[in-house]
Amino acid sequence: IQRKLAILADAAKYDASCASSGSAKRNSMGGKGIGSTEGSGICHSYAPDGRCISLLKILLTNFCTYDCLYCVNRVSSNVPRARFSVDEVVALTLDFYRRNCIEGLFLSSGIIQSPDYTMEQVVEVARRLREDHDFRGYIHLKTIPDPSPELLADAGRYADRLIINI
Repeated sequence: IQRKLAILADAAKYDASCASSGSAKRNSMGGKGIGSTEGSGICHSYAPDGRCISLLKILLTNFCTYDCLYCVNRVSSNVPRARFSVDEVVALTLDFYRRNCIEGLFLSSGIIQSPDYTMEQVVEVARRLREDHDFRGYIHLKTIPDPSPELLADAGRYADRLIINI
């Protein structure tokens, strides 16, 4: 899990949506101390009411069937690959939340098999958090390109915010 977290949190930093993604460490002694915005996929974003919130920012996977030249996770890219299961993302989110490290989840993914299959997995994470675990934290989902309208509607039922790259 730690190896996957390191790979998939690092890969998520390329999603330009959180204010502190890729920012420099603030600990004057070096290393990862209190107040560090680096490591473990923690980023900060702003809620609609203006509050700054800490999010676990990860990809479900950085495997991708597409070969978009701008994307570091394209199929032809030579990067370490990893994939979380739905259960692993749910468990990580709840663990970080219970330890008061985060207030929510930012989840994106490379394309696994097909856009619909991948979007089903992303939505299932949010559904389980909301319905099975009564999670009331913030959920920010990045939609997968070209999923079915029904999957987008499902994502909207569980997420606080949806975004898509265009």
